[in-house]
Amino acid sequence: MLASGSGNVSLRTVSSNRPQVLRSEDQQSVAASDDYYSFSDRTSSSRSPSNGSHATVVRYATPMSHPVSHNSSPAISRTHLGPPMVGSTSRLEQPVKIPNENKNAPSPAVSTVRSVQDREVHMNPMTESASRQVPSDSYAGPPPTPGMDDVPYIRFAINQLTREENSHSLQRPSSVASEDYPAERLIWDEGLGHFIRSPESHNTHPAQQPLLQHPSPEPVDRSLPDSVEPEAFVAVEPPKDSLLYPRLDYVPHVLRPWGLIAVIFCSLLMIAGIVFCNVWSQRHQGFWDYDGQGGERYFVVQFLPQILAVIITVWTFVIQAAVYRTMPFAIIASEKKSGHVLHRLPILSQNFLVPDFSQFQHGEPLVGLSLVLIWISNVITLPLLSCFFQARWFFVDGQGTWRWTAVQDVGWTLVAIYGLLTVALVLLMFRFLRTCSGLIWDPVSLADLIPIIQRSNILRDFEQSEILPDVGESLNPRVLRLGYWQLSSREATFYGIGEVAAPLGNPSLHLSEKSREKQPYGLSRVSYDIEQQIGEGKYGFDEHMYSPSVRYRWTPWFLRDTFIVAWTVTIGALFIAFVLVSFLHDAIKGGFPPRLPTLPSPKSFSSSNFLYSFIPALIGNVLFLAWQPIDVYFRALQPFVSLSFPQGAPADQSLLLSYPSCFPFHVTVLAILNKHYKVAWISFMSVVSAAIPILAGGVFIALNYPSESEIRIAALMPAFYAMVVFCALYTVSFLCIWPGRRRYLPHDISTLADLISFLYQSPLLSDKILREPRSKADLVTRLVMAPPGDRDHPMYGFGIYVGRDGKEHLGIDRFHRSGRADMLITTGSMK
Repeated sequence: MLASGSGNVSLRTVSSNRPQVLRSEDQQSVAASDDYYSFSDRTSSSRSPSNGSHATVVRYATPMSHPVSHNSSPAISRTHLGPPMVGSTSRLEQPVKIPNENKNAPSPAVSTVRSVQDREVHMNPMTESASRQVPSDSYAGPPPTPGMDDVPYIRFAINQLTREENSHSLQRPSSVASEDYPAERLIWDEGLGHFIRSPESHNTHPAQQPLLQHPSPEPVDRSLPDSVEPEAFVAVEPPKDSLLYPRLDYVPHVLRPWGLIAVIFCSLLMIAGIVFCNVWSQRHQGFWDYDGQGGERYFVVQFLPQILAVIITVWTFVIQAAVYRTMPFAIIASEKKSGHVLHRLPILSQNFLVPDFSQFQHGEPLVGLSLVLIWISNVITLPLLSCFFQARWFFVDGQGTWRWTAVQDVGWTLVAIYGLLTVALVLLMFRFLRTCSGLIWDPVSLADLIPIIQRSNILRDFEQSEILPDVGESLNPRVLRLGYWQLSSREATFYGIGEVAAPLGNPSLHLSEKSREKQPYGLSRVSYDIEQQIGEGKYGFDEHMYSPSVRYRWTPWFLRDTFIVAWTVTIGALFIAFVLVSFLHDAIKGGFPPRLPTLPSPKSFSSSNFLYSFIPALIGNVLFLAWQPIDVYFRALQPFVSLSFPQGAPADQSLLLSYPSCFPFHVTVLAILNKHYKVAWISFMSVVSAAIPILAGGVFIALNYPSESEIRIAALMPAFYAMVVFCALYTVSFLCIWPGRRRYLPHDISTLADLISFLYQSPLLSDKILREPRSKADLVTRLVMAPPGDRDHPMYGFGIYVGRDGKEHLGIDRFHRSGRADMLITTGSMK
């Protein structure tokens, strides 16, 4: 018997005058997958019954195979086959009808073929060393699919191994034999380690060629050399004004000119108001009479400026979120010589307590400068506005009176800062004006990443990256492009991210619709052997995937147990001390000495008023900004939390969640409707915590106590009580940010590469139902609708699933797939 590790057609007994082929099923564990090759069929004549191809190659069954019993002719030796009688016709040379395949089906690299022992039965058997399996990087050779002809795939493999090199064309000859491209005799050259054509094959008609015998030399331990992918990605520009190929210039609404102009207008209004107050106060000895604490005028000068500043600050948070999620795609679409964008440039906002300089590192100085200027504005404007107005004693018409006036130095400083903010917004507007973002719609959810990487040629770089602590360390720098592509040997245009002139990488992701219709839904013809996977993996992959220390390794540093305990204890201790100091012996209610000069200068600057307004507002602003990263990560992690439920989650509550891009309070409402109460509360506090700096900046003021004949710092007690309440809510909220088990992941999710690592082998990329959506509405409809053959709406999960390469991976997929075991989600019922 001729045996090989991956063949699936057994030549058990052959009659001396009529060879027969017996097929048997491989007894090894197999399951369908999707990362395999297809074949190009460019000859239509060979598909007709009259002009059928001559199959010259079969696969041999493994020694473990059990053939179906046949009443065959007397058996001969299983190790030596005699030549057939002259004039006999072998079943191997019967015409084979090839189904009509798409002419544009891609052809993969030879490295995807697991074995090369297939050849004609007329040859001498190969030695064990010559017929052994040659493992690929991650793709296993396919045993035959019942009821499906696998001869074209075998032909493709042999043609790839035996075709003559053609340096003048990227296209290969058809892998299906026809009259124009006749099947040629192939012999095994054990010295070279691959098949070669017979010298007589070019001069002799295939039907008249004699049976070739090739001597078997000593076994040579050779492996198949890696070959270059014959098809490569070629960047193209789609037809203009085509509905099938939308323009790649989508920019989020808040980054469009009218959106940024609205914020610029608000900033200019703040500048105009501050300039007016400065000039009017200087020329008219103040602008408003002081009417005591708690009145309308007190609210206008002590709290309203901070409220306006917070509105602009929160709006800049929305702008920053749009910048962060858009810039990686915009940089890739512009093909800048920056090879680290995919795994180094963050997609989540990080410009809060400390400035973010990452945009400078990736060739975007305008955006980087804008973010730095926005950070300066967000940190300093609110505390400065809290001490902008001061009550000062003026002599008007011979009478002394207290009047509200503007502090000149503080006012001009605010004008400069808001001027810088305006410059930052103008720079962003020019950056995104008529820009090629490479986007069709706003990438606000995990689902939006699927069409972008669906047919990418860089997915192989992510092999086993889902369990690494840092995905970027496993990726090599490369210049990428986001746009429309064609393969070098065909005309079909598709959209996605890829590397120019790079090999195809994932041939199965480029199968035509006709080819996919012959496969089980969402799967491919690739089979795999579980036994061969045991022990594989460059990082101990199989063991680490199931290890809790890997699955629950990562959470943001400020959400780790140690830091949460530290934050909670620190904030709680400060709050208790603040309450005790404030209410013991009526220290706040009765006022306290300023211990600093209070008399205003000619420019209305008072040291004590500045100190007791600026410092409390600054502390409150730090608390406000410190809460923003917590809110950002809870929003971004919620899809993974939903996907980690034992039975998965529907798409609208997992893959389609877009919390990071939602407006303030909108997140809270959506989260409550989706029953994501932790996200709802944390997002609510991210806005409500702004009340702390607003109240802290205006609650204290220096007043003269005639009965005591001294000046004291007095507090507006209603505002002070409200500030204590908000501080209490802020402190208690730290008890809610403890991340549950489902919020722990193998690695960070702050870059595109981090997210791709959880999708690169997902069968979602090859699902026919998700093939090339043309709009966001189209994508949403496809994700929420029931798959063919199912009545229930699909559920999606984050766990261990069978990937397109037939191996187990950790990531995102549909929870249930026909013909496969359900996804293994290890979080259980814990939250």
